[in-house]
Order: sequence, then structure tokens, then C-alpha cells
Amino acid sequence: AVRAESAILERRPRSLDDVGTPIVVATHRRSGTHLTIDTLRRNFPECRPRMLPLENQHKAYLNIDMFDDDVVEPMTEPEAMRILGKSARPTIKTHAEPSFGIIEPRFRAFVDDLLERSSTLCITRDGRKVMCSLWVWRKRFDPTADVPFSEFIRQTDAHGRSRPREWADHVTAWLDRPGVVHYGFDDFVKQAPRTLGEIGERLGLRLELAEPAIPPAVRTRSAAWLARLRGDLTGTNHHAAGIPTPKPDEVFSPDDNAFFARE
Repeated sequence: AVRAESAILERRPRSLDDVGTPIVVATHRRSGTHLTIDTLRRNFPECRPRMLPLENQHKAYLNIDMFDDDVVEPMTEPEAMRILGKSARPTIKTHAEPSFGIIEPRFRAFVDDLLERSSTLCITRDGRKVMCSLWVWRKRFDPTADVPFSEFIRQTDAHGRSRPREWADHVTAWLDRPGVVHYGFDDFVKQAPRTLGEIGERLGLRLELAEPAIPPAVRTRSAAWLARLRGDLTGTNHHAAGIPTPKPDEVFSPDDNAFFARE
């Protein structure tokens, strides 16, 4: 393990000039972020990182939203460079809007430089399905989310936006940003071979199509725990493993549908 770590550290880029063009995966929460990152890694060799034995799965990509002092383990520039040096085309995760207002000012120059050098892939999911998944996910750790669904979607953020409005603002902001490669979640999943072929051409990646192209879901909490223990990168979305997510028609009332459409 020590020798492996030394070998990886020796390949740490000295500057962003030494980093291959990163791929930013920009999505709203619960819109296929990890599925997209896992699928890129599964089908494009340039996206596969060199990992230490039993290293945390979430060090396989750079979470740029962690350049924020308010999170539990804030990102640092040296750690970011280490992660960026793991693969020829490193992946970057973000749930932020394109303004990246969450980034701490002292990291802003580094982040702006990194984003300027990156390609961006944006995956958009049906907002009603996002609301259902978000409700299930947040209830695991946020007591304020453990309320009836109708109340949940009407809760507001610090800017007074309901959850559907915040989702709509996020999607619109990325759709309006020039140079971003956009795909719908359903196209990405249901037409994966064709979509991945197009993504490879547009982002300059060499496709080695896996079978199946989309990694299998992590279904249970025990499977998620074992995957973390083993450093298994097949699927890294474990937030709601083992918890069923309702379909929109099961929880959206007529009033909820009207509210969602207005927002």
C-alpha cells in the first residue's frame, strides 16, 4: 500500500498544465450524477483513475463543491491536484449552478482556471422524479424533510425558492451556458450505446463499450457497505440504497402537479 501510494504521489501533476482535460459532470441532486460518472469510468479508459488499495470511492473524482468551508471535510488544492492526477481525463462532480457561488473566495482563482480548462457534460432528469428521489434521500439525514410530500416540495431555500423552482433555475442556468454538452437522463440510460458514442466524439474520448454499458444499481445497504470496504467503483451512488423511491403518480396530487408546473 505504501509503495502504491508513493507511485501515485509521484504522478501528482505540478500544475493544471499537467492535467488532462477534465470532464465536469453537472447535475441537480438526484439526477444521475454518480450514475453518469460511473458510466464514463466504465466505458472510457481515459476516465479510469488509479486508486490506492481500499481508498474511498469518492476520491475517484473531484467534488468541486467541497471547496466550501461549511462542509465536513473541505477540499484543498493539494488534494484536488492529487485526484486530478489519477486519470488521463479526470472527472469533476458538481451540483452547483454555473456561477459556482458556493466556492470559497480563496479558491476561486484555482477553480475558475480549472473550469476554463474543462469540458462540461450536463445530465437533466424529469423534475417530478427528482422531487421524489430528493424526498426519500433527504429524509435519511434531514428532519425537516420528514414531512408529507406536498409540504416537502413547497419548502423554500435561503433565496425563498420552492424545491421545484430551485430545480428549474438550476436546469435553466446550465441550458443557457455555452459549450455545455446536454443529455436527458432517460436518453443517457435507455440509449446508452448510442449516447456514449456521441459523448465520446464530442469530448474526444475513446469508447470501449462495456456490457452492460450502464453499471448495475447498488440495491441494498449491505452491498453499499461492502462496495465501500472493497473500494469497488462499479457503482458509487449509495445514498438511498435499499430504500424504494415512489413514482410521481404515487405522490403528486393534482394540486401538487399544478404547483410544480407553475414553479
